[in-house]
Amino acid sequence: LLHLAVDLAERLMPAFSTPTGLPVHRVHLRDGVVRSEKRETCTAAAGTLLVEFGALSRLTGDGRYEAVARRAVDALWTRRSKLGLMGTTIDVDSGRWIDTHSGIGAGIDSYYEYLLKGGLLLGDEELAARFEASYEAVQAHTKHGEFNIEVSMQQGKAALHSHRVSALQAFWPGLQVAYGDLAAGKASHLAFLGLWRKHQSLPELFDTASQRIVHFARDAPLRPEFVESTFHLYEATGDPHYLDVGREQLHALQNLTRVRCGFASIADVRTHKLDDRMDSYFISETLKYLWLLFDHSLEPAHRGSLFCASVEEKTFTRNETRPCINASETLFSTEGHVFMLPPSAISHDETCRSLPTSAATVNQTASC
Repeated sequence: LLHLAVDLAERLMPAFSTPTGLPVHRVHLRDGVVRSEKRETCTAAAGTLLVEFGALSRLTGDGRYEAVARRAVDALWTRRSKLGLMGTTIDVDSGRWIDTHSGIGAGIDSYYEYLLKGGLLLGDEELAARFEASYEAVQAHTKHGEFNIEVSMQQGKAALHSHRVSALQAFWPGLQVAYGDLAAGKASHLAFLGLWRKHQSLPELFDTASQRIVHFARDAPLRPEFVESTFHLYEATGDPHYLDVGREQLHALQNLTRVRCGFASIADVRTHKLDDRMDSYFISETLKYLWLLFDHSLEPAHRGSLFCASVEEKTFTRNETRPCINASETLFSTEGHVFMLPPSAISHDETCRSLPTSAATVNQTASC
């Protein structure tokens, strides 16, 4: 598979040939960057490549992939506001911000995720420090009540952009757990759970000021983020409350969205009218995290996942035919793919992930 990964990366490389190093949003896999391609991209698209490209460089010994992905992250970082916030869309040629509102939802979300996970996977202290600074800025300037909302990247809460909360933001509790802020992760998850229980799903956009669903975003395409955070909180705490939350989500999927050929997206969360679509991430992420949640609640002999039942399984073998890996030595990409962490990212007690030393203030026990 490695040669296929290299082939794909080479086809993507022309996207990075811009004055700023920020990649264009789309690239034709046969023809490269077409002349009609727009010269703007979002922060998440430009800043969510370092885990995959970094891993590919480490596997092949070709540093070009990690270098271009890191240059893109650096280009975004140098353009943060004085408050430490990022905008949403940016011109890849000039580096000028186009949409200057900031938050943790669509357009920005996984940029923050990959600062932390890139720091862990690549052993990069600078990335870890950047995440730490970004996390403090986000919590200081976008947190409004239970949720993080959208604000001006330059003025913060002094210039609110909207009170909208997107379903994509439900990844945040899981990231807070990975960072070690377990109390905040629990609180964030509880807020999303309250919203989820109103409709047995998360609408694409909810306005916390009016307490209404945004009229053009009443759908729920069975996204994985809330299930993902539920799984990570169960892994961190062992609290059966998160199993109950998972059962609620599974029950809703089975009773509201199951159709003859699969599971249909919800077109309107108010009526549970269905849409004629099932996105690929539903199988690759939503169902994966649900399965892992329940699998990890079973007795060791009955588990079916690739993860060892406990860190004490030093042989990494469940039986003669089924190997397993230590969950504390892995991280999930933003697309739910498993990456093995280097030894330097594993703490000595083998129960927690260890951030680079610049983030030593993190409460690592929350990632156990």
